[in-house]
Amino acid sequence: MDVKSAFLNGVLEEEIYIEQPPEYVKIREETKVLKLKKALYKLKEAPRAWNTLIDTYFKENRFK
Repeated sequence: MDVKSAFLNGVLEEEIYIEQPPEYVKIREETKVLKLKKALYKLKEAPRAWNTLIDTYFKENRFK
């Protein structure tokens, strides 16, 4: 199991928006924000997204 990738790419249950990274700002769209679909590195919600995913998996497969 690739825990690092699973942790960093966990599905988010809540809507989270971030500012555009400076190197990816589009011309005439400087004030727009990005909506995250997956957890990112250092995102506070990443551990919770991972825990929800793995907990659901274990319960569905009857782990104790």
